[in-house]
Amino acid sequence: MCKKILFITLFLFSFSSISFSQEGKLDKGKKSLKDQKSTGNIGKRTSKTTSSNNNDIQIENPLARILWFAAAYTAYGLAIESPWEFNGNMHDAEISNYPYKEQRYGNFIYTDSMNYKISRFDVTNNFVRENSNLYGNNLGVNFRFLKRFALDVDYLYLSENVNNTTDNFSLYSALINYYRIRTQRFEAWFGLGIMHVGSDVDKTGFGLGFGAELFVAKPISIDFSHKWTSINQQEVHKTKVLLKYHIKNYHISSGYEHFKIGVSKIDAFSIGLGASF
Repeated sequence: MCKKILFITLFLFSFSSISFSQEGKLDKGKKSLKDQKSTGNIGKRTSKTTSSNNNDIQIENPLARILWFAAAYTAYGLAIESPWEFNGNMHDAEISNYPYKEQRYGNFIYTDSMNYKISRFDVTNNFVRENSNLYGNNLGVNFRFLKRFALDVDYLYLSENVNNTTDNFSLYSALINYYRIRTQRFEAWFGLGIMHVGSDVDKTGFGLGFGAELFVAKPISIDFSHKWTSINQQEVHKTKVLLKYHIKNYHISSGYEHFKIGVSKIDAFSIGLGASF
C-alpha cells in the first residue's frame, strides 16, 4: 500500500514538473500581464488632495513662486532647449536626405544648402531569434518632421513552438519622439505615447522611450533604443542595440534585442534591412 502511494505521488510530481517545463516564455509572460493586482486607493486619494492644497498654498508665497518658475525653466532647458543653444548649430539643424550622404554627417546636417529634407520616412524590418523555437519580426516606421520631431510606430511579432504547439505575442507602439541632441555625428531622443499588447492580453498602456545613434565613421553607426510600458502593474520592455552598415539610402543592421514580457525575458539575435525616403 505504501509503495503504491509513493508511486502515485512520484508520478503526479513528475507529471506536474513536465507540464511546468513545457510552458513557454510567451505563455508565461502573457499570463502575468493578464493577472490584475488590486491596490488600495483610498488612502492615496486623501494624500493627493492634501498635497494639492499644500502646493496651492506654497505657490501663493512669492519666494515659492520664484523657485517654482526657476525649476520649470531649468526643466525646459534640459528637456527641450537651453538659452545657450538658441544661436548654436543644433537650433537650426536640418534633416539629412539619408545618413552618410556625405562623409561628415548622419541624420542631421548643419548647412544652408538644399541638401536636406523637410520630412523623411525611415522604414526598418528586423528578424529576431532567441532559439529554433522562439523567433519573430520587428517592423518599424519613423516619420521625421519639423526638424526635431518624429512619429515612431513599430510592430513586434513573436512566435514560440512548445511541444508542437505554437504560441504568439504581438506588441504595437506609437510614440512622438523629440530629438534633444542633434549633431552631425550623434543624436539622442526621448518619446511619449502608447503601447498596446495584443494576442490574448489586449491591453494598452502609456509608453515611454529614449534612444541614441552614434555615427562612428562612414558607413558605420551604432543605434540604441529602449521602450517601456506597464500592463496590470507588470512591465513590458523592448530594447535594441544594433550595428548599422549604410549603403546610400539603405542600411543593413545586426545586433542584440531584449524583450521583457511580464515575468518572461527574451534575449534575441537581430538582423535586418532599412531604407530612408
